[in-house]
Amino acid sequence: GVGKTALVRYVYHAKRIKDHFDLLIWVCVSTNFDVVGLTLQILDHVREDRPYEKKCSLNKLQEILQENIRNKRFLLVMDDMWEEKDRGGWIKLLAPLKSNKVKGCMVLATTRTKSVAKMIGTMDEITLSGLDEKEFWLFFKACAFRNDNRE
Repeated sequence: GVGKTALVRYVYHAKRIKDHFDLLIWVCVSTNFDVVGLTLQILDHVREDRPYEKKCSLNKLQEILQENIRNKRFLLVMDDMWEEKDRGGWIKLLAPLKSNKVKGCMVLATTRTKSVAKMIGTMDEITLSGLDEKEFWLFFKACAFRNDNRE
């Protein structure tokens, strides 16, 4: 509720980012960290056609993913991660992505919980805090009343 997704969406759509990466991938994770489901979501961004079935095994899906990201620089946004208990699932999900030898690939995750940031653990988390009450009130009045100076 402090603007994590909004900030990442702004970055994701920036021209500089689009020019830097060959593939832009956005998946919403939420409370259900399902490796197969997330792999399918990633594949939907990577391939326009679907030569794979939802019934494919995780291994087959990851082979297809690995093949389609080879030699491509990608940005993967994992939005709204909640699950920190399944480190093994996180490692499985990233396995085909880590095999890509192109420098500059990036995985960016948003989360509400420090435990998820700690589980991901590739760098220090960046904590966003909300506006203080005075700044929020000024912002609210500017949005609600535009340029009118109403008390």
